Amino acid sequence: MHFQPECLPCLRRLVELTVSSATQDAELRRRAHEAAWAVVEEQAGPGAIPALIANRFHRVIRELTGNPDPFLSRKQAETALLARLARQVVPNPAPEELAPLLRLAALGNALDFFRPEAEVSREILTPPDFAIWHYEELGEALARGPGLMLYLADNAGEQFFDLPLVQGLRARGGEVIYVVKGGPVQNDLTREDLTASGLAAALAPVADTGARTVGLVLEECSGDFRELYGRARLLLAKGMGHFETLGQVRDPRLFFLLQAKCAPVAGALGVARGSFVLLWSPAVAPG
Repeated sequence: MHFQPECLPCLRRLVELTVSSATQDAELRRRAHEAAWAVVEEQAGPGAIPALIANRFHRVIRELTGNPDPFLSRKQAETALLARLARQVVPNPAPEELAPLLRLAALGNALDFFRPEAEVSREILTPPDFAIWHYEELGEALARGPGLMLYLADNAGEQFFDLPLVQGLRARGGEVIYVVKGGPVQNDLTREDLTASGLAAALAPVADTGARTVGLVLEECSGDFRELYGRARLLLAKGMGHFETLGQVRDPRLFFLLQAKCAPVAGALGVARGSFVLLWSPAVAPG
């Protein structure tokens, strides 16, 4: 998904939030904000990808402040919130059918930096409205036989909503590897977050990208992950960051599962803001 004028205020808020979370030192904040915003001003424009801009200024902020994980406390709070909400909406035992498991996993993606907790809670406790539902295409892909599937995780709190779907996919045969980020970036899931939540064993086998990027930037990933990515028969990517960075790929192996929480992403998908989508990559509209 390419940069739109509406992305600019969102990037500004993200810079401000990251800087304020990274340090309490007023001078460091000033310098980090100035340097990060310079990245936005240099990179923003037609053809740019917002997630890649964010990756660049996150790196600058980490280097200037010396804080490797500015969002740690926020991530811990969000993970605790989604753990509580999951206990309310994830049935035990989980259904065997794939469709309700996909809907449950999508609900976890309602979490967002700029949405109040009450709004997130209300959204997660409401059945999701799917504007795009390429369920038949996914079913056909799964029916072609067992093989390697990579489940590209998004925010840390979503792990509780991902678990039933990961288990359901594994029950259908083949190998499903749960993929997390190679290091802290925003509130995205890492191996350390899985260990802290107690779900590492339940979601294993787990791989990481070897990179700390919003979305997936293959050229920054480790050689081991790139080899794994090349071998995969199916890819399920959670969240807007993955759509931003992979939306132009047109890979028949790739499916996106997300909520369109901002106008530019909703516009790129051709859906109303707030809609959920299960989208097959070749069906993404050009542009």
